[in-house]
Amino acid sequence: MINLASLDKLFDSIKTSFWFVPLLMVVTSISSAWLMVWIDHAQAWGKLDWLPFLYETEQSTLLSLLNTIAASMITVTSIAFSITIVTLTLASSQFGPRLIRNFMDDRGTQVVLGTFISIFSYCVVLIYSMSLDSNQGIKMGLAIIWCLLATLFSVIVLIYFIHHVSRSIQADNVIKELCDEINHAIEPLLCDELSTNLSAETRRNFSYTLTIYAEQSGYLQLLSNDKLLDIASEHDLFIEFHWRPGHLINKDAKLATLNSLKPIEDSLTKVINQCCVIGSNRTPIQDPEYAIHQMVEIAVRALSPGVNDPYTAITCIDKLCMVLCNIAQQDLHSGKYYDQHGILRLSRNPYDFEGLANSAFDQIRQYSVSSVAVSIRLLESLFRIASITDKSDIYLVIHRQLQAIEQGKLHVQYTDKDTEDFIQSALKVKNQLKTKPFQS
Repeated sequence: MINLASLDKLFDSIKTSFWFVPLLMVVTSISSAWLMVWIDHAQAWGKLDWLPFLYETEQSTLLSLLNTIAASMITVTSIAFSITIVTLTLASSQFGPRLIRNFMDDRGTQVVLGTFISIFSYCVVLIYSMSLDSNQGIKMGLAIIWCLLATLFSVIVLIYFIHHVSRSIQADNVIKELCDEINHAIEPLLCDELSTNLSAETRRNFSYTLTIYAEQSGYLQLLSNDKLLDIASEHDLFIEFHWRPGHLINKDAKLATLNSLKPIEDSLTKVINQCCVIGSNRTPIQDPEYAIHQMVEIAVRALSPGVNDPYTAITCIDKLCMVLCNIAQQDLHSGKYYDQHGILRLSRNPYDFEGLANSAFDQIRQYSVSSVAVSIRLLESLFRIASITDKSDIYLVIHRQLQAIEQGKLHVQYTDKDTEDFIQSALKVKNQLKTKPFQS
């Protein structure tokens, strides 16, 4: 059976690596080098009158040119790698070590590194092919002009790389890309569900149960809901999965419970374990809370006394507010999955607005007590969320956050003007909350 969860994890590992794209480009360049040599060897282009300069250059001159290009490319490659490492170091210190994954996922950097290495590989293959006895007397024309064009292109790539690196370490761009990643992780949680009569399903008296235990310790990184749903439908099961991506699981912990009206095959233990990926660290693929934590880490670092950059923290709050506003306007998935006949087949721990909002605001609120500007922006974000929804459970979350912000303010001393601004912002939130009755 194909482990879809493992394939998703493998794809993410490849996507966030510095080796796959460059390796693919190197293989392509080596193949194209041999293709060009074969074309020149077959003299497919040797009799063209309008390209005489391609075949009139001495071989010693061409070898010297190729050696120069190869030496230049390996030098530029080392410089590009050095710049990349410096960028990763700056990103780790300024935004946090967990953000390195996002920088490694940068396709532009991967292509730049692959371009320089592939041109170097192309030159090496040409130098080797020109030294073969079978190619003595064969003038390389098309292969050389292709190498020169690639070299000119590498100059453009180098200019782009310098510009790209300069933009990639700007806080606003990092925060924007991270916000896009959060929205991408949350999008599956906002999908429509198949409506069914849940009460009829929950009253089913199952005769057989089978407990599935985790085979290793670590964080649950990926969970193949579609595959679990297919397994449950095929074997007429109801699967209760006790965890969700992002949770820390110990070995031999209770992973899931299979319920059925008929005996359950023991072989399903291995099949269910193959539907989830457990690793040593969290990933934002199916874990929106972790993606939010990455944004929060940027804000908290910006609020540290050593950095003292409230503007970056305010930008993070604005982006988190946009995400929460999007969630507040829709219904989150209940964690229950049904087959095509409307029968409940899979249940897992759902996400809720309170958990996501607490992940977004708690740490920022705790570290921003002494910053009146950040505290006021938190209040403004609460007002913005409250103004676009009328759900009482969301109002309750906003009320609790408002109380916590006001309690934190009691431990610091603001100026009269700052106190007045703070009170006005808090009053706007309170007035908005009065428009919807809720149990506090």
